[in-house]
Amino acid sequence: MKNLYLRSMLAAACAVTLAACGGSGGNLYLSGQVSNLAKDGLILLNDGERLPVPAGQSSFVFTKLVKTDDRYDISIAEQPKGAVCSITNGSGKATSYSVSTTVVSCTTNTYPLSGKITGLTAGGLRLVMGPNGISPLAGTDSYKFDSVPDGAPYSISILPPQPTGLKCRFQGSTSTDGSDTVGTMGSAPTIAATLDCTPQ
Repeated sequence: MKNLYLRSMLAAACAVTLAACGGSGGNLYLSGQVSNLAKDGLILLNDGERLPVPAGQSSFVFTKLVKTDDRYDISIAEQPKGAVCSITNGSGKATSYSVSTTVVSCTTNTYPLSGKITGLTAGGLRLVMGPNGISPLAGTDSYKFDSVPDGAPYSISILPPQPTGLKCRFQGSTSTDGSDTVGTMGSAPTIAATLDCTPQ
């Protein structure tokens, strides 16, 4: 009788802690890290659950819990608009050590940003955008920055001094001397403001 009582108590205790032991319900959160997600629209998928991940997010957690030894296979249901993401360590067998090792790495699409130049009859012009700079030669009728991220704000400036004997200004510039132009990069090759150079 005593043994029967002990077995009953043991069964009841196991029923209370079954989920924590990986029994009838999941108790592990399936999660991971996200890097360089600058665009909205990313949706991850695992076991039928679609998980939207907003721009700027550095991690993700699925709401559906998994059990120890459950198989998981995280995939990308939808790519962000204007970017491409890939997954590392996205599939495996769930353990307390494996459910947070997934990494989603994203790269924003880039496109050329260009504009026209008029009247550049001398050398010495230097255009800068952030850490990048270009030096169009005398007689050049256009400028171009090769790789600007989709949707990124940009600011192009003329680095002093001006080309010899010329005064160059961006059309539509809001600065008093016309030495810079700002805008937002499109989702394709984009045309920036025309740069006009005239004799001083």
